[in-house]
Order: sequence, then structure tokens, then C-alpha cells
Amino acid sequence: MALTWEIVGLIIALTAFRLVWILKRSVPKDITFYILPGLSNLRKLLRYDPGFSYVPYGLIWYIINVPIVRAVRYSGRLWMVVLALIDFAFLWYTSQFLGLVVFIAFVLIGTFQLFRAPWNASINWLIVLAPISWIFLALAPVAKLPVGLPVQVWRYTERAIGHQHNYIYYGLLGTLWLVVFNQLYFLPGIESSIVVGLGIVWCFILGYAYFERRTRRRKLAAKPTA
Repeated sequence: MALTWEIVGLIIALTAFRLVWILKRSVPKDITFYILPGLSNLRKLLRYDPGFSYVPYGLIWYIINVPIVRAVRYSGRLWMVVLALIDFAFLWYTSQFLGLVVFIAFVLIGTFQLFRAPWNASINWLIVLAPISWIFLALAPVAKLPVGLPVQVWRYTERAIGHQHNYIYYGLLGTLWLVVFNQLYFLPGIESSIVVGLGIVWCFILGYAYFERRTRRRKLAAKPTA
């Protein structure tokens, strides 16, 4: 897809919208209580410490995110801002080397992840770098799973997948991976059908998760206080 002013304008507008959202909305609690503490001490990271707040992702993920977090002095909001600005370059790259359909998928999945699970942004980057080499597709799951961390950390991953709606975030990463893999190595002629089909499936999944969460909150609100 050739670079056009329309694509440039879309990317600029999308980035502006993302930045306004990040600056106006509250920072996800997991960043403050879980992600930032887990990025704070590299020495504890490499030797197992049961009292340390491990983020059960791979050493590659830490190598990407620790410098960013340190540069913004462990501010969760500024970390999200920097992720959105870096994502600007990856939006352009995707539009040029992976085509319109994959670009749309990346926009939708990347925006949702940036707002709800920004710690997955760097995994998205690895996935869409696949046109450079298939190695990046292999590195994406390696970065998502705690490869390079103490073996005890793997049990954190087992808990994380089943925690609340984390299956959605893992599933979206897997969806983007499959879309890019298909585009480059499998059946690129049917990528539109695949993206539309997966999009419909995800509409049902996200709709179910939304109403399930809403119902749970109503039940909690209806419980009598002691």
C-alpha cells in the first residue's frame, strides 16, 4: 500500500486520539500495582525472589520496556504516552509492508491493547516486524512467555492466563500473529475473509465479556453491606 496523505492523516489522527485518551483517562491499575514494580529491579528479576512482583513475560520484553520505563521515571501515564508515540512508526510500517487489511487489524487490536493492556504493545511490534524476517514472529511468543526468567516464574503465567479477562489479551495477540503469518507465509489471497471472520468472532467475545463484567458489577453493588 503506497504511502498517501490519507494514510498519514489517519495515523496522525489516530495517534492524537490515543494520546488524548491516555492523558484524560485513568491509568490501568495493573500498571501501577503490577507492571511498574515488576520492571523496577533487574537483579531480582534474574534470580528468583518470591517476594518480587514478577511480570511473567520474557527477557526480551524486559529489554524493550525497561529503558522506556526508566526514561519516563516510572510514570505509568508517560510510559503509555511513549508507547503510543513509538506505535506511530509501527502503524506507518504496517501500512507500507503488510497491506491495508493487516493495517486495519493492527489499528483495532493495537488501540484496544494500548488502552487496556499497554504492556502488550511491544509484542505487537515484534509481530508486525515479520516482513523483515520470520525470526520476529518466533520472537513474539518468546517475549510474551517468561523465557529467560527463573523457571519458577512459569507458574505466574498459568495464573495470568485465567485471571479475569486476560484470555482476551492473549487471544488478541494470537489473532494478530495469525493474521500476519497468513499474510506472509500461508494464504495471502484470503486475508480479508480471515480478518472479517476473526473480527466477527471477537465482536461476540468482547460483547460477552462486557455484559458478563457489567452483570458481575451489578451483583456486587446489590449485595447488602454489613
